[in-house]
Amino acid sequence: MKQHIQEQAPIVQLVDTIIDKAVEQRASDIHFEPTETGLRVRYRIDGVLYDRDPITTQHMAQLLARLKVLAHLDITERRIPHDGKFSITYQGKPIDLRVSTFPSVNGEHIVVRILDRAKACIDLDHLGLNRAMQDTCLALFKRSNGFFLVTGPTGSGKTTTLYAALAALNEPGKHVITLEDPVEYHVEGVTQGQIHPEAGFTFEKGMRSILRQDPDIIMVGEIRDEQTARIAIQAALTGHSVLSTVHTADAPGVIMRLMDMGVEPFLINAAITGVLAQRLARTICASCRYERAPTDEEARILATLNAQLDRVYAGAGCSDCLHLGYKGRTGIFELLSMHDDLRSSVIREPSCATLRMHARTHGMKTLADDGLDKIRRGLITVHEFVRAVL
Repeated sequence: MKQHIQEQAPIVQLVDTIIDKAVEQRASDIHFEPTETGLRVRYRIDGVLYDRDPITTQHMAQLLARLKVLAHLDITERRIPHDGKFSITYQGKPIDLRVSTFPSVNGEHIVVRILDRAKACIDLDHLGLNRAMQDTCLALFKRSNGFFLVTGPTGSGKTTTLYAALAALNEPGKHVITLEDPVEYHVEGVTQGQIHPEAGFTFEKGMRSILRQDPDIIMVGEIRDEQTARIAIQAALTGHSVLSTVHTADAPGVIMRLMDMGVEPFLINAAITGVLAQRLARTICASCRYERAPTDEEARILATLNAQLDRVYAGAGCSDCLHLGYKGRTGIFELLSMHDDLRSSVIREPSCATLRMHARTHGMKTLADDGLDKIRRGLITVHEFVRAVL
């Protein structure tokens, strides 16, 4: 028995070290990927995966089993996916870790999502919105009724934006309630609900229940179907402020997506107050940022966007940014506010091109416009702009 404990101890220490290093290096996820030659370990830092020291085949099974034990999962069942969670304390801060397993041909692929509770209360000032866009968003958030949507691909920071909105709206005189899948961060003073589809608690049923809870502000994690969309619109039309997300490429695409779901144009016009499209781009490390002339490739990319810059910025790489040249991320945004011309287009000739044209006529800055502005200001590189936006 004593020998077995001694054999396990190095695995315990190894798992602890991998997790501690990931938190130290600001990773959002740790990937444990079984291969024929061992266990590949990767950290996702600022949205990009980086390899770390691999684990030998000899210790692979023990390490994966240790992760499952921490997450209170059945270590004997490797044929089906599992989800679990556990918590640690790092430098006095509570860190939540969400564990997901997936059976692959070489063994169980495990991803550990790292959730720092301190990051839950992000302020609107730190998202990367320019001042005019932030003021408009705040005005739309604070309307007593209406439907505001945030759109973008998976991993573009939509949930973070919604949490920032909730932080701005959360007041003692308001009842704020959410419906999420899953609840990633706990917000003081907000009633947070998590859907359980396997138990029949879906977004649709959750929305119907929420309306009986006397809410002022409702946040729905995602609009996935016509029924949820209709209930959210009904709530917005009956005196509630509703915030949610949907997956589309840009802000005008949200209008078309709702129509594709079967929502009538007149309901869209009556309920929607605004749509915020967003992407996340890595910011240049402030400690090693330097200015230089654009390369030929960068100049070609800028020319396709009708932009001509004599100087651009990049990161040389230093100890502050783990020699990556990037540290942290910022949002790139496109805000569509509903106005009369746009509402007329929704009724008469709905198409992404027409909606975009009318929105731009009324001053909408596109994702490309905001990205180029951040290149000029030395916040992001041309390469990051292309990766995040184009």
